[in-house]
This record gives sequence, structure tokens and C-alpha cells, in this order.
Amino acid sequence: RPPSEAAGDLAALAELDEAALLGGLRERFLRQQVYTDVGDILIAMNPFQPLPLYGREVSEQYRHHEIGTLPPHIFAVASRAYHAMLGRRGGGPQSQCIVI
Repeated sequence: RPPSEAAGDLAALAELDEAALLGGLRERFLRQQVYTDVGDILIAMNPFQPLPLYGREVSEQYRHHEIGTLPPHIFAVASRAYHAMLGRRGGGPQSQCIVI
């Protein structure tokens, strides 16, 4: 599907090539959506302006959210890693690594 129809996960595109990826990122950036998932990878773009992305209210939303119910965010990555580390995702505790 075209990037305009893509949710926050560009891996859902019918064709994931360089043009589609860059087009989807550009479209999301223009809508001030600076976080984009591509499967398990989170892409963060510098918005070059302050955005209300990191307050307590936003943090609480991502603390116990269901995967795919909220837009991509660094808080979602942190929550998934934390819960997997504690073994709350099933299968017992797992070591985690986040590369920035």
C-alpha cells in the first residue's frame, strides 16, 4: 500500500524498497511523526523543533500499552524491552539490547 496509508510500521508496505521507505519517512516527518517502526526497528528523525513527545502523560500511555495500539515511540521500545527482560512477554526473562 502507498506510504500515505501506512500506519507507523513501514514493514506493512506491499513493497519495501528505498524509495518507499524514504517516501514514508518524509510523509511522517511532514506530519510531525518523528518515530517510525520498520518491523522491530524504530527510526527516529530530528524534528528540529520542540514537540510534546516526552511528558509524564505520554510516558504513562506507553507503560502498559498493547503492541500496535499506539504510534511508534521510544517509550514503546523501552516498555517492550523492560517487560521482556522481566519475562512478562512469555518464555521467561530474556536479555535485552537497544542500539542507538
